[in-house]
Amino acid sequence: MLKKSHYHNLSSCIAGIYRHARNDASRYTGETTLRGTQGDLIVYLYDHPGLSQRQIARDLCVDPSLLARDLKALKAQGLVSREQNPADHRVNIIALTRSGADIARKRIRLVNNWWIDLFKQNPDIDPETFESELRCVYNRLLANQL
Repeated sequence: MLKKSHYHNLSSCIAGIYRHARNDASRYTGETTLRGTQGDLIVYLYDHPGLSQRQIARDLCVDPSLLARDLKALKAQGLVSREQNPADHRVNIIALTRSGADIARKRIRLVNNWWIDLFKQNPDIDPETFESELRCVYNRLLANQL
């Protein structure tokens, strides 16, 4: 049983898992122009099209000014578009371009393969239970931000 005095190790484990998956995906795609958060944005936008900058910042727990900087860089690379919402001109809707979607699909495939390999090498870890528990924590954190 995990001692409460060791709960801080959960954050280190989650961060390490994330960095391994992200770094391996970046290495295998040969991407050198995308920073970590930018790669995450590309994938998130693929899975969640039509969101505003505010929604993206909240969902990814990213500072809005840092998100704006990353979106500006992605737009300069031709990977995203930023359009005003016709219903509310104060809101920017973010979308992937065709090139951005191509990168997202490649990254998703590589990260999925990374997890497939991890679960094959560790059959004692049940992917459904693992995902369910992580999703539960994530959803509760999102709910607390609203």
